[in-house]
Amino acid sequence: MKYLLTALFTLVFICGCTSTQQADPQNKNGYVQMQFDINEQGRPENIRIIESSHNGLFDQEAIRSLTKWKYNPKTENGTPVRQTNQKVQLEFDIEN
Repeated sequence: MKYLLTALFTLVFICGCTSTQQADPQNKNGYVQMQFDINEQGRPENIRIIESSHNGLFDQEAIRSLTKWKYNPKTENGTPVRQTNQKVQLEFDIEN
């Protein structure tokens, strides 16, 4: 009986420790961190993925979205200038 309880406790403990993303392959929540430059016209350029979840599942959509963004460019002495090494993280939360 003692061994049966130990085995049962171990099984419950191991099963309870799995993450929900591993347990549920339909979970489509994730993130993509990107680094990029903002050109003088306020458009993102040189977009690079820094880190992403789900083995890059959302990478292409994140890049596509960021290319549509427009910023007010930084100005120095009234002249727009390039901003380098900007960072952003996009969060994805897809419901079934």
